[in-house]
Amino acid sequence: MTTTSCPARHDWRSIAALAEIVNGDAKKTTLSEHALRHYVRNADTNGLAPYVRKLGRKILISESGFYDWLRGYPEQNLHYL
Repeated sequence: MTTTSCPARHDWRSIAALAEIVNGDAKKTTLSEHALRHYVRNADTNGLAPYVRKLGRKILISESGFYDWLRGYPEQNLHYL
């Protein structure tokens, strides 16, 4: 049984901000906002839900939680990367 730790308060990012952080200074986009939105829409089935918070229309994702989730996500399901 896995336990998820609670992300720090300063760890929450908007989808656009997280996409910018993930892509950094890369010449080519690694993970688009569209792909992140897809993962958020399916958060209940793909295991990302503990790292997603919805405040009205605003969606926030834990940066550290996202990276933890990404490390544990089955490779065959990363067709957007």
